[in-house]
Amino acid sequence: LAKVVLRVEGAVAPCFNAPVAELLTLREMERHPALRHLGPDAIAETFDADDVRGRLRTWPGLSIGEGLLLQTAMAGVGNVFKSEILFLERVNPFARIGDLTDDTLDRVITQARRLLVLNRRPGFRQTRATLDPDARIWVYRRSGRPCYECGTPIQMRRQGEDARSTYFCPRCQGVGEATVAFGAGAAGIR
Repeated sequence: LAKVVLRVEGAVAPCFNAPVAELLTLREMERHPALRHLGPDAIAETFDADDVRGRLRTWPGLSIGEGLLLQTAMAGVGNVFKSEILFLERVNPFARIGDLTDDTLDRVITQARRLLVLNRRPGFRQTRATLDPDARIWVYRRSGRPCYECGTPIQMRRQGEDARSTYFCPRCQGVGEATVAFGAGAAGIR
């Protein structure tokens, strides 16, 4: 039995496993301790990429892979899309935010918004233009399998305090062993 069912014109969203469910006004949301510090919503109609870049820049020593998961920088990016965004933009997930150019950050932010908007419908996630249901994703959960672009085996490494999985192509994203081991350097960043 669903704990909460949200119904709007054209859609029904049941929630079966929520420890807490709150119905808030817009004013209450602005004051809510868990919500008031969220960054811009990546799929909102109005979106300020400059604000997101500025928020990411406050974490110069953090890797971009970890930075994309900071909901205080930009709300909406999760682990699957983190890996996919960075692959599509050919950005080393272990590169420090402070080592990236504004242009690189802007491309990453733009790609994040694009992928999240394209995938906002319920169902499967897709980041590749293909009809093959087994090939909809570029790198996520494809460790050991060949990169669709260059054939190099996709790798997975744990990243950050929460040891979240990060999938990447070492060749396409310029990730060397020293970069992975120490989370430093930004070889191949464009």
